[in-house]
Amino acid sequence: METAPGAAHAERSANQVACLRWLAEAGVAQTVGVIAAETGLSRPTVHAVLDDLVEAGLVEPSNAASAGPGRPARSFRFVREAGLVAGVDIGPRGVRAVLCDLAGDRLGYAELARNKSTVDVVRNAVEAAAKESGTDLDRLRAVGVALPGVVEESGRLRASLVLPEVVGEPIAATVATELDCLVTVDNDIKLAALAEQRGGAGRGHSDVLYLQVGNRLSLSIVLDEEIRQGSHRLAGELGAQRGMRWTRNAQRGQLVWTSHPTGEAVLQAAAAGDADAKAEIKDFCGQIAGRIATVLLVVDPDVVVVRCGGAAESTALLRPLEAAVAKELVVPERSPFVAAALGREAAVLGAAGHAFDRFGPAIYGVRNYPSPWHKLTHDEERNYQ
Repeated sequence: METAPGAAHAERSANQVACLRWLAEAGVAQTVGVIAAETGLSRPTVHAVLDDLVEAGLVEPSNAASAGPGRPARSFRFVREAGLVAGVDIGPRGVRAVLCDLAGDRLGYAELARNKSTVDVVRNAVEAAAKESGTDLDRLRAVGVALPGVVEESGRLRASLVLPEVVGEPIAATVATELDCLVTVDNDIKLAALAEQRGGAGRGHSDVLYLQVGNRLSLSIVLDEEIRQGSHRLAGELGAQRGMRWTRNAQRGQLVWTSHPTGEAVLQAAAAGDADAKAEIKDFCGQIAGRIATVLLVVDPDVVVVRCGGAAESTALLRPLEAAVAKELVVPERSPFVAAALGREAAVLGAAGHAFDRFGPAIYGVRNYPSPWHKLTHDEERNYQ
């Protein structure tokens, strides 16, 4: 049972969150009267909360013009620019970075070639995103990093076919020292799955299976709105099974295509009606359906989110894949297959959102303030669809 001081502290934190969320969503300065009316809190409570938030540097008074005689009403705004959070996605050839303010609004974005060490590439990408918007990185509070491979909870890369040169390195600790901020590191596909569940095609569902079809085939699971890691952080890592091949012609996890040079080209051709491409897609779906059906029966997710390109490519793959998996099941209950909503930015947005999730109290100085996933993912979802 919570003690009286503990209950009072919890109530105070809840009131801080309520006022700060309202100011963040409003986007402009609001009077105490409006904040009280919208949050349901008393005016004295709002005054006390705002005093705390002003002292913390999260809120500041704003000059308000008087509409009539007498002293103008005091108004306050959320100081969204008081802190910065970044997400970085490192791939085999390039790196993406996104820089956000405390409200989750995008300030800068950058894509760079990966031609330096991992630590240098993270720093350079964040600096490039800051330069795009003329932002001072002195206010950087946290960074999330997405890496291809098995990442330990400490942020050390345990195994990676894509980045073998940095296996064993304590990436999180090294980047934290380099950038002088909090750093969290996780697998890129897991972070993409989290982003889709929080603010993409899986939004509103607590259990999501995420399948990405590109140069290789990757899978991740979100259960109860959290990345399913497993005891050894191997959940979803089907490629770790000896002799496991998604398709007959897969080579060290890389998908090899015959009707066209790349998977993207095959999907585009199939969407355009190319008979050979459509036949290859159908065969491909038949080969992977058994593995996917096994995972579905183990997890039984609310929805399966599939990323395989844009809208046309998704249409070319989704229906044949759903039909092939249905043939593997003897039960009528089946999870629907839907196209991913966040495209190639899913991992970098997932990295940024994961930093908000992991370090929220330190980022805001307020307990239980919700991560701004809806702001992080809104623009990209709209552009991708």
